Amino acid sequence: MAWRPTEFLIEGMLDNTTPGKVVGWMKFLGRKNRIKFDLDGDFHRDIRGAKIQFHNEQYRDADPQEAKRFHRLEAVQTGVVGDITAGLPPHDYGQSPYIEFYGDENGRVVIELDAEQVEVIGKPIPWQESFPIDRKQQGQNMMTFIAGLIGPQKKGK
Repeated sequence: MAWRPTEFLIEGMLDNTTPGKVVGWMKFLGRKNRIKFDLDGDFHRDIRGAKIQFHNEQYRDADPQEAKRFHRLEAVQTGVVGDITAGLPPHDYGQSPYIEFYGDENGRVVIELDAEQVEVIGKPIPWQESFPIDRKQQGQNMMTFIAGLIGPQKKGK
């Protein structure tokens, strides 16, 4: 299970100009302050080394009362990057913008946007100069998340 707050997202910016680090912020309907991000990992090769800025005009159709459940999203998100792509060539992970991370505070969060909602700022590292995100590591990220949902297992049972 993942938090999927796309309909409540107003805008945001994520920055991967420091290798191995993604920082930034997001603003959600029903929240007074921005949520800040300090994640370990990298974007996919289509935007690695750049920043992305995104917006979602569709949040205006969202129910403000339902948005209140996202008050449980911690104000500072730490953890690891899952799959973050603008959906551009070389299409290592889909052809649409996708933002996924595994937060220490709130678990797995997924935001799916349309191409016109995302702007790449700066020049990404040429995709030929870096390796794709390790799918085995991404699988391990998911398994760690699932194991956290299940909780500690008792030996012998």
